[in-house]
Amino acid sequence: MGIFAPRASTREPLLSNYWTSKLPKFGIPIIMSGILIQLLFLGNMSYLYGSLFKSGSRVHALRVLAVDYDGHDIGHALDTAYSSLRANSFPSVEFRSASQYPTVESIEEAMCTEGYWAAIYTHNGASDRLMNALSGENSTAYDPKDAISYTYYSSYYPIVSMSLVVSNMETLVSVASRTLYSVSTEALSTVNFTSPSSAAAFLDPIRSSSIVKSPTNQGSRVLLNTVTMVMGALMQFFFLMAMNNISGQAGVFNKMSKRDVYISRLILSKFHTFICALCSVGYIWAFREDWFVTSGHFGKTWMAFWLYMEIQYTVMDTLLEIVIPMQFWSFFVLTWVITNITSTVYPFELTAGFYRVGYALPAHNLWILLMDIWSNGCKQQRNVVLPVLLCWWLLGHIGSAWSVWKRCSRAEANAAVLEKNADDTDMSRSVLQTPPE
Repeated sequence: MGIFAPRASTREPLLSNYWTSKLPKFGIPIIMSGILIQLLFLGNMSYLYGSLFKSGSRVHALRVLAVDYDGHDIGHALDTAYSSLRANSFPSVEFRSASQYPTVESIEEAMCTEGYWAAIYTHNGASDRLMNALSGENSTAYDPKDAISYTYYSSYYPIVSMSLVVSNMETLVSVASRTLYSVSTEALSTVNFTSPSSAAAFLDPIRSSSIVKSPTNQGSRVLLNTVTMVMGALMQFFFLMAMNNISGQAGVFNKMSKRDVYISRLILSKFHTFICALCSVGYIWAFREDWFVTSGHFGKTWMAFWLYMEIQYTVMDTLLEIVIPMQFWSFFVLTWVITNITSTVYPFELTAGFYRVGYALPAHNLWILLMDIWSNGCKQQRNVVLPVLLCWWLLGHIGSAWSVWKRCSRAEANAAVLEKNADDTDMSRSVLQTPPE
């Protein structure tokens, strides 16, 4: 019967007793960390994608100035064409009188000071020239580009200007050309089809000519208000991580006076941010291609980036490990980077009103300042941008000084605890080693 007795099970449990007892202590925190990271990325990317959500229905917020210097058929065709194109997905064309803007220079000034993204205008005497060409009276070749022109600043959100402003201005002129004969019966009765030049003018009455101010056509322009804005925060974060670790291992925080620690870190930060700004402007200039910028623009851009780098450094120095524990630092860095880049990637005219909170962020104000520099002072908002950046700079330096005091105080307290524990250990050893009398 012994051979038929049940054998003891040799199958081992799926998890050992050690892992079973420890699983709640590390398994639940790991699961919670994974959930928090998913929520972090979901929230940040939703915020970024949300800034572009239905932006096509807000194109009407981009204002375009229109002036009719012609005052006849071509001007009427332009007005009629805009009436047929008016929609939320088309820029708002605001017609103003020639007496209000008597010259092209006054139009360009209005673009800089009155918030217009572009300006379009008919040329003086354009309709008369067209009628002469249609009747065959004009002995010189008719130039359809001498009818309507538009102008814009390419350095102001270059991708938006090219994709939403320029393309729609071309559409407006094209529709005006097709609309001309519906608003001008005189033109149809005037055309002389026996004349080749007259027939050519009839088939192609209106084209546009563009005047591009501050041309920004280099391929790297798509990175200026996106990836470039991220680098400042990352450069200062990696530098502070290295400096704090090295300082902690060397015992700087508890062996040097708080004043000396602050002064030495201040000098290092000035030098580091200065070089970071130079490198940032360096790679922008290295890939500028045919960009019109000069050495003067280089110097101003360098100083603007230096101010931005200092702000990023002081923000990181104030918060890193002092306000925000290291285990939550990645949550702050990602959120800080995404919110800053969201404030620069698209103009606020095309985003929901909630995103105007970005007016207070350093990256947005740096981008506005850079566009001011690259456009030679056009669309300048220095009365807003510089105070915001200087407030960040001043508060950041105050916070940085406080963080140094806090780091040194913590290091001194930890060193005192370690020294006390070492003394207690030595005393215990001496008591155990003392022979009884």
